Amino acid sequence: EWPLRPGSQTIVTVARDKRESKMLLFVLLIGVVTFYNSFDTIKKWLYQQKFRHIPGPPVDSFSKGHGATLGNAKKDNAFLETFLHWRSLYGNTFKFFIKTRPVIFSVDPEVLREICQDVVNFIKVDHLPNRSLFGQRITGTYSILTGGGQEWAIKRKVMSSFFAKQNMKVLFPKLVVLMDSLLEKKIKPKVGDGTVLDLHELYTMIFSAIPGVAGFECDMGINRPEEIGKIINIFLDVIPNQLGNLRKIWGFQASSMKKDTVQMVIDMRTMGKEMISEKRKELQLMDESEPPTNDLLAWLIKANDTAGLTDEEVTDDIMTVYLVMDNMSKQLGSLFIYLINYPEIVEKLKKEIRENPITDYRSLSKLRYTELVILESLRLAPVLLRGTRWLNKDVTVGGYHVPGDCQFQYSQYVLHRIEEYWPNPREFIPERFEHGVPNVESFSYFPFLAGARACLGKHLAMIAMKLTLSMLLSNFELTPVPTETKPEIVQNMAVTRLKGGPFYQFIPNQSTGYVNVTNEPNSTQDIQV
Repeated sequence: EWPLRPGSQTIVTVARDKRESKMLLFVLLIGVVTFYNSFDTIKKWLYQQKFRHIPGPPVDSFSKGHGATLGNAKKDNAFLETFLHWRSLYGNTFKFFIKTRPVIFSVDPEVLREICQDVVNFIKVDHLPNRSLFGQRITGTYSILTGGGQEWAIKRKVMSSFFAKQNMKVLFPKLVVLMDSLLEKKIKPKVGDGTVLDLHELYTMIFSAIPGVAGFECDMGINRPEEIGKIINIFLDVIPNQLGNLRKIWGFQASSMKKDTVQMVIDMRTMGKEMISEKRKELQLMDESEPPTNDLLAWLIKANDTAGLTDEEVTDDIMTVYLVMDNMSKQLGSLFIYLINYPEIVEKLKKEIRENPITDYRSLSKLRYTELVILESLRLAPVLLRGTRWLNKDVTVGGYHVPGDCQFQYSQYVLHRIEEYWPNPREFIPERFEHGVPNVESFSYFPFLAGARACLGKHLAMIAMKLTLSMLLSNFELTPVPTETKPEIVQNMAVTRLKGGPFYQFIPNQSTGYVNVTNEPNSTQDIQV
């Protein structure tokens, strides 16, 4: 063997020490990660033990909870049907798991009553996906719909005056003029003898125009409402891409669709700020303590000013209003998906509308069967399919003790299909509402929610839907058109989404009953909602 040169032994020793140090650090790192994962797993397991007494379906795996089951249900458009099935097995209140996190699900009417009335302990979650789009603000955290806390309560109290029944009578003539204008300028030019239209798109255009006659005075809102409708539906299509695995999210982040949609949000918010600026100038010229009774934007400005908020929050509310208007388009779209299988209901509906032309506000009350049909559609296809709250402290839910800091979910879709409350729940039977709205007091029917978070705009929604049905069925014969893709009500999200129509053929009707509407704000007859 050749002898080592002087110093070589030292070099070899140092190299070996470095390798051993790196190996030691690697082993130490593996040990730390293993310890942390073991500790985290034990911590999650111990937390789950607090919910052992609450029944629920067995998990697919400890780490993924019911992810596989619910993922497959989404693919089959049976997400909420899965909860309906679980309810049949485990009762009105049970638990399921999002990954390792237990979530309480309940359709117990008494529990729902408590949720609606107790906004302190059952709070709105902070991470609602419609509040922002990849960091770009849409409706924010203080909007009239999704907000919470003292500012939200102040805004809601102010806005309740605008949405009162008596005030809706004042707005009514403007809505009628709008319907006439849309009929002549937007609908009749599209409709030849036998034209086929997507009803969801048509309703989106109609309801996107409503804010334009309620103080939202911008060119697009008044003259091109179909563009606003398309933009809102693009928002709603893109918003779910913020959810899911990181691979999917990062892939969409780099897409042109994401960039274009974010720019649409920016443009709409800019349009909203311009409307606010012009409205403030108008209000400064008025010598009145209250805004005009039929000016929704003026009331939103007053509500936010009273709550100590800024024009950013008013812009949030403008975005919220357009999103909510789109909900009404989905409601009527869902209705006509159901009516495909009930031609006898369509004939009865058409007969009532044509025999009772809308001549003033009071004449709306004659469309009684029309109202029953809308109420039944709200039962089977409520716009809000499910809701989420966060428990602030330990509570008793459905007879079970539930620890605080826990997510809670409920579903109108499931509740409205429980045979205990609704005989033949899957059948479309408008007559079940003939003697009033059953189950409202018992909280087993609440498409508009109830209590402190009851929908402020429910009276406006009912008026607008009645006017729309009257306008279309008075002037056209509507016949469903079969398509390759069956129209569906998608139940994967919290809010109804429509897929594949419905498509109807429009044939002009020679005699119309939609004429000569007058303003009678002092009428004592109200629409039943």
